[in-house]
Amino acid sequence: MNYKSFWHLKNNESKIISETYEMLSLDTVEIESLYSSISLGTEKIVAQGKVPSTVYKKMAVPYMRGNFDFPIQYGYSLVGKTKKNQLVHLMHPHQTMCFVNEKDCFVCEDETQPILATQLSNMETVINAIWVSKIKPNQKVLVCGLGSIGILLAETLKNYCKAVVFVKETNDYKLDFLAKKGFSIAEENQEFHLCFHVSATQNGLQYCIDHSAKEGKIIELSWYGNNAISIRLGEKFHYNRLQIISSQVSEIPFEKAETEDFLSRKKLAEKLLQLIPIRDYISLIAFEDLPDYFKNTPKNHFITVVKY
Repeated sequence: MNYKSFWHLKNNESKIISETYEMLSLDTVEIESLYSSISLGTEKIVAQGKVPSTVYKKMAVPYMRGNFDFPIQYGYSLVGKTKKNQLVHLMHPHQTMCFVNEKDCFVCEDETQPILATQLSNMETVINAIWVSKIKPNQKVLVCGLGSIGILLAETLKNYCKAVVFVKETNDYKLDFLAKKGFSIAEENQEFHLCFHVSATQNGLQYCIDHSAKEGKIIELSWYGNNAISIRLGEKFHYNRLQIISSQVSEIPFEKAETEDFLSRKKLAEKLLQLIPIRDYISLIAFEDLPDYFKNTPKNHFITVVKY
């Protein structure tokens, strides 16, 4: 059976490869890919060979092939159809056909749109951050960095948590689009008791520190790979008794472990994707354009989804 897969061969060099799958075993499900989502922050770090060797095992994803020293096939949010015509979401690199264990597939509800289902993994990241933040209704919050996670977070905070959401973004196109969508743009004289940092830059994290109110919390969703950052802690950080709290998706937060599990979180993610107007933020690229995308990544994309 012939199919195509996407590989990173070395730093900033990627390629689509034609392959053959020899035989299906009894417990293998064949999936025809419809869409897959690019988690740009993480996938660019992988594509550039910037994953620290100390976290190779933690960063490995289901059905990944190769290794972080190159070549590597990486990606973790794919949606496709089974032979039974079921719409499924699974953790899998970018590939035109998938051959997986049935237990690794999440069967979507009938009303779930395939293109939205690509955001299930990202929405689970958002849910963890919201749980960790202990946000209150009508709370004024800041979201700094509006990429794929940031925009899902901002819309969820606004529509589900009923928060008053301010955004900080350096891209003028995105700022204009966000303003038209009803978001307030953060100003220099504002302070927030709750900031969500998603820009993966030291300037973004510093902005959150500098614009946090006394005893404010900064939820850090960014992952930096082996990129070192420098921040100033000698001004507001200690005097205002600020907290920088890591939020990471691979585990259920301790305070939710007794009432939630991975399946309940996934179902909540699916529900939330029906609630928020996320389709307007999705840009589609063709599977064949993936190598060029990683070499010349568009700056104005909020969420990039691959169409097969």
